[in-house]
Amino acid sequence: MPGGMIVEGKTERLILKPLELADAPQIQAHFPQWEIVRYFLNHDPWPYPPDGAQRYVGDIALPQMERGDTWHWSLRLRIAPEPLIGTISLMKSENRNRSFWMVCRGRARA
Repeated sequence: MPGGMIVEGKTERLILKPLELADAPQIQAHFPQWEIVRYFLNHDPWPYPPDGAQRYVGDIALPQMERGDTWHWSLRLRIAPEPLIGTISLMKSENRNRSFWMVCRGRARA
C-alpha cells in the first residue's frame, strides 16, 4: 500500500484501526509495564518516559506509515471499541517483521 493508505481491519472479535496520534495517551497508560517493555528493550527505554508514547507515535510510527515502511494498527474489541487494548505492527524487514502487545484481563502482554 502506498504511504498513508492503511485500512481498518475487522475480525469476529477485533477491530484493527490504523494508529493515530490520538492513541498515544491510551498507549502511555498501558505500555510502560515491565511485563511488556522487557520484550522490547532493544527498541524501547526503561523506565519508559512519560512522553514515550507521544514521541513514538508522532516521531516514529506515523512517519513510518507515511513512507510505507511499516504498518501500525491499534487493537480494539468489537464489543467495546473505545479502549485500545494493544497494537500490532508489520515491518518491511527480514529479521524483524512483526510486533504486538496487548492488555489481557487487565494485565499487559507482549
